[in-house]
Amino acid sequence: MKANFWTLFFFAVCAMPAFAQDHYDPAKALSSEELFLKQQGNKRVFTKAGERYLALDFAPTIGTFRRFRYFPGDDIRYKVKGSSQRFRKEIYTVTDSSFTFSYVNELERRMETVEIMLDDIKNIKTFRRIPWVTEGSVILPLAGLIFIGADFFNRGIDGQYFTTDAQSLAIGGALAATGFLCYKLSFSSVKINGHNRVKVLKTY
Repeated sequence: MKANFWTLFFFAVCAMPAFAQDHYDPAKALSSEELFLKQQGNKRVFTKAGERYLALDFAPTIGTFRRFRYFPGDDIRYKVKGSSQRFRKEIYTVTDSSFTFSYVNELERRMETVEIMLDDIKNIKTFRRIPWVTEGSVILPLAGLIFIGADFFNRGIDGQYFTTDAQSLAIGGALAATGFLCYKLSFSSVKINGHNRVKVLKTY
């Protein structure tokens, strides 16, 4: 009897999430843009159609076509033509051919905006989360450093402290190099040219 009780209890607990789910309501169905925002973890909600945003179309020589989207309020990392400096700004507004960011003018004590023309953008730093790979860009270099450090501070087979060998350096270096490769796969700089284009699209 006791075994039957716990069996029923187990099935009841497992069935609770199924009963708690809402029934499908066509009126509550998400649009394609809302589904995208939900998948990307973007918490911003657009209250009306026709909101402009930036779309970076990336067509690599090797690999598949990808599109990166940047909405007002998102950070964008980019370089402009004629400058080696990389900027990281929060998009304030998007027009048909440009985007703006705002800053506080300390001298005049007011908010001002700067317009960046899309034709002036040289490249954009992108981020694409790849399961395991993106995490590896941080974990693997740290693991390599810890491995070399552990070999350095612990007594080796020669009975000496604060020494290491070529094998430990090779293993630690390989871990760090693999982490760097993971970083380049997750964070890539896309050069704007005939294949890779940035344009303005609208929500609908």
